[in-house]
Amino acid sequence: MGRFVNPLSCHERLMRRALALARRARGRTWPNPMVGALVVRGGRVVGEGYHRRAGLPHAEIEALRRAGRAARGADLYCTLEPCHLHGRTGPCHRAIAAAGIRRVFVGALDPNPRECGRGIRALRRLGIEVRYGILENECQRLNEVFQILIRERRPWVVAKAATSLDGRLAPAGGRAQRLTGDACQRRVHRLRAAVDAVLVGAGTVRCDDPRLDVRRVRGRNPAVVVLDGRLSCSPRARVFRLRRGSPVLVYTTRRASVARQRALERAGAEVIRLPARAGRLPLSAVLADLLSRGVYRLLVEGGADVLGQFLSAQVVDRLEIHLAPLLLGDAAVPLARFSGARNVGRALRLWRVEWRRLGEDGVCAGALPAKGQACSPGSSRTSGR
Repeated sequence: MGRFVNPLSCHERLMRRALALARRARGRTWPNPMVGALVVRGGRVVGEGYHRRAGLPHAEIEALRRAGRAARGADLYCTLEPCHLHGRTGPCHRAIAAAGIRRVFVGALDPNPRECGRGIRALRRLGIEVRYGILENECQRLNEVFQILIRERRPWVVAKAATSLDGRLAPAGGRAQRLTGDACQRRVHRLRAAVDAVLVGAGTVRCDDPRLDVRRVRGRNPAVVVLDGRLSCSPRARVFRLRRGSPVLVYTTRRASVARQRALERAGAEVIRLPARAGRLPLSAVLADLLSRGVYRLLVEGGADVLGQFLSAQVVDRLEIHLAPLLLGDAAVPLARFSGARNVGRALRLWRVEWRRLGEDGVCAGALPAKGQACSPGSSRTSGR
């Protein structure tokens, strides 16, 4: 404690400190969000805390306890709106008022419909001044996985593909070949190490025979998910033969061969049958089942058909395209097969777009529009941008 804060851009600097605190608990708060909080008096941080694990005190409570009596008349900065409901712990808004906090600065609203904006309104009813929106994008991105779980009850989905400059995945009629260099390959392995499962279609397993493990960076192997409506994958494929220390789940329809199912199960896979819709596996049912198995972060590495299905269903939250400096021609395999939009105004458009160079390759990544509308607690908003 006792650090002084430069008064220039003071709100942003303090919120960045709260964000840094919140990130300390990455991977340990689930299914709760990561949250950081500071108690500031006279430009000095007198208390700070973060939510360490589900069931333990919230970040605001930790910061208030560390501040002690110095909290009276002080300001509170928190990355997420303070809660107003009773859960495993008591509501934070009452503890904030009891500590004598004068003003509260909030980064982002709680995406939980039971909380969204209500914690802020509860604080205002107790006579506490509240402003929100400081570094709002950063605070929202901190818990983007949590937001999708609360809003849509499914895993957070990131889709990745490597293409030529003309948007092709592989040469015409040929087996998929590596398009990008070592730097992009290491990035793919970092993506795999950061998710709970990686998903592909049966065509990718048949044509490419991928390993889908983590080799080029340190990390654990994710579970493998295969969409195979006809159980056409060979039990000798590498995803079944490798000792990965994580499950291999094969989703199929109720009409698939029982003999093929038994062969895959002997190879170590778990086969899950789902009712088909229009001849395809319903992604909503697949995602719901994965969520029930503890898959909260899913990486889609499928081919054109699988990626097209996910884009059509609007269940891709982040898209990452690796661009190789080559051209494959119009007969090659496209990036995704889906109906798309009839005009540019209705096209799927990435936002929060990031461009970077990795060796001779390029990476374009960004978020795709989320379903639903944002909620608003009122007018006292402070822009952190």
